[in-house]
Amino acid sequence: MLSRVADSIYWMARYVERAENLSRLLLSTQDLLLDAGAEGVDEAQFWQPLLATTGDEEAYSKLHKKIKGKDVTEFLAVRSDNPNSMLNSIRAARENARTVRDQISDEIWESLNSLRLFVESAEGKAMHRTQSAAFYERVLRGSYQFQGIADSTTPRGEIWHFLRLGTCLERADKMSRLLDTCSGLSLELPPHAQARPLRWAALLRSCSAWHAFQAHHRRLDPSRIIAYLLLDETFPRSIACCVAEAETALKALCADAGLKGMPLPLRHVGRLRADLAYTTVEEVLATGLHEYIDDLQLRLNQIGEAIFQTFVQHAELSQLTDDDAPVESVAPGAYHAHADEDLQVQQQQQQQQQ
Repeated sequence: MLSRVADSIYWMARYVERAENLSRLLLSTQDLLLDAGAEGVDEAQFWQPLLATTGDEEAYSKLHKKIKGKDVTEFLAVRSDNPNSMLNSIRAARENARTVRDQISDEIWESLNSLRLFVESAEGKAMHRTQSAAFYERVLRGSYQFQGIADSTTPRGEIWHFLRLGTCLERADKMSRLLDTCSGLSLELPPHAQARPLRWAALLRSCSAWHAFQAHHRRLDPSRIIAYLLLDETFPRSIACCVAEAETALKALCADAGLKGMPLPLRHVGRLRADLAYTTVEEVLATGLHEYIDDLQLRLNQIGEAIFQTFVQHAELSQLTDDDAPVESVAPGAYHAHADEDLQVQQQQQQQQQ
């Protein structure tokens, strides 16, 4: 497989997962507001953690002075000038799919193309204004459709492993950010045994873990929620499970590529999986949840950089015939299609016409 093809497939999967996670965050925050009651509620305390999770606080503050639910949802969902918005993530996924059109099934292409057409359509924009929850549900179903079609139509070769690798790493990263938003909350339950700590319940709902968690635990104990979403390899959206799947995909890719020994990305992901397997939630809390998550995110980024260096940059450099030619350092993701490329081309064409 060409390195650029691998990079596009990897980022296609990451962008779809990114859009799905944004939909989950927006839906769970809306539900949290309803549970808390609309009267006398300061919206900022609910929407600010969402901006912190996506890392868009600074970009949002340049456009809006105050944090309001309507402005936050528009900024994160459908703003074309926000490179991290749901709209641009879906555009980027579709553009990466277009560049590898001959490598993926027709059904995968059609599902992504249909999702892109919906979020850009007048119907989609009107739905977001009047029925935002229905809009997010539609995006979620589009992501489910993409993953289901990919699972049932992709041969279990290199393309499949890069798809799973992108999905799992993006999912682990977003789960770590979700956990970090709750790092400042109290671990003590309310006095009433039946009372629901709303923020912790919203955390479970945002990753579809509500029923799965309750099947194992009767009470919403925050420490158990952290352990379940961080360390339980049986739940498919937990960080431990995602890292384990990423390791499986990397082992297959390294074997297919004929890489001997212990390649850098496999060494990083294997070490992280072992640490998660032998870590207890008590040790995490003793370190500090925020501090632990910060270190975890750095290690996930390290894995992503190692994947790029091994399967993309190294593959490109190995094709050079002139060993003395100067080589510039390339950032991870530099080869894959970006969401704002179409926007830049349109702006250039408009300037030329003027």
